[in-house]
Amino acid sequence: MSLRTRSRTMEKAMRCILVRHAESVGNAEGRLQGHAEFDLTNVGRRQAERLFQRLQMEGLEPTHVYCSPLRRTVETARIVSRSWQAPLTLWGDLIEYNVGVFSGLRWEDIDMQYPTMAQAFRESGDWAVVEGAEDLMQRHARGRRVVASLVEGHRSGDVIVAFSHGGILQHIIAAFLGTDRSWGIRVRNTAVFDFTLDKNLWYEFGSVRRNTRHWRILSFNDAAHLELDYGAAEQTGSAKEA
Repeated sequence: MSLRTRSRTMEKAMRCILVRHAESVGNAEGRLQGHAEFDLTNVGRRQAERLFQRLQMEGLEPTHVYCSPLRRTVETARIVSRSWQAPLTLWGDLIEYNVGVFSGLRWEDIDMQYPTMAQAFRESGDWAVVEGAEDLMQRHARGRRVVASLVEGHRSGDVIVAFSHGGILQHIIAAFLGTDRSWGIRVRNTAVFDFTLDKNLWYEFGSVRRNTRHWRILSFNDAAHLELDYGAAEQTGSAKEA
């Protein structure tokens, strides 16, 4: 179903579209980025251009556009949103989670510089063992805060696009799905997650939560635009959290 058709069939719903940034230099070099700053690669700029072309063809016109303040996400958002009327607003809660002293490093660098910490992290998978990192509960709480702000700060019929990062998007998606369990997702560069919801029923309990008429997932980790012939572009398949 195209975005244009969806907008006609879900006119009264609030629509929230999440987008991961395009490929960055840090992605291409296999670095854990966190809050470290990296530009897009040329491949990434072409990926963003393909998403722009897709959304143009499908007639998407958001009412609100938000973006993580990190450079790789801002550059993606500027390319994709350049024809939209809604202004691009930076939102700190969309920033990638902080990976502490691992920021900007490749695993071989981490093993050399922080061998004890690296081993503890590999054994537990718990970011609490990494100096300066945002722990799992903090990430989960931030994901819930983003969704609450989207629902409470907008109206039925609004179409919201938020550009963010592969790591924190997993926690934002968990909050949209209403689960305390955060699921690992290999989020593709420029992938789209498209949710519609009835904001007036968001905090209701009972059978309304089981009624799929009110809660729809229209796209999930959708990067089909990278395979379609919108012009010369390529996709590396980078899926590192960034």
